[in-house]
Amino acid sequence: MSNTFKITIISPGKNPLDFEGEALITSTIDGQIEFKANHAPAIISTISTTTTIINGSSKNNLFTASGIVYIKDNELKFCCDSAEISSDIDRTRAFQAKERAEKRLNEKKNIDIERAKRALARANARIKTLDINN
Repeated sequence: MSNTFKITIISPGKNPLDFEGEALITSTIDGQIEFKANHAPAIISTISTTTTIINGSSKNNLFTASGIVYIKDNELKFCCDSAEISSDIDRTRAFQAKERAEKRLNEKKNIDIERAKRALARANARIKTLDINN
């Protein structure tokens, strides 16, 4: 049995990101989850987070928004609302998004609270991804 598996991350408007990895670590509403080669078939819902792909001593950290992970026959497909490698994340824009979301949540006037919370979670995940890679 191989200790690696094929990983494809798909998000709207971008070319798929293809990796070969020993592990993929991401987050669900219940906490972190790790997928390894020969994992049992599964379909898992994810939240906005820093996703890590490990292959030997190499680690790739990227921002992934909420999505679905499907793994079967040593192939993992991760369909998410957005996926960005750290070099594609605009730090200034991420901090501005965080400030906007926090302001909306503090004012609580005529806003969709859940939407503001999701925006804040995405901004924080992007910032965390940048911080991990620097």
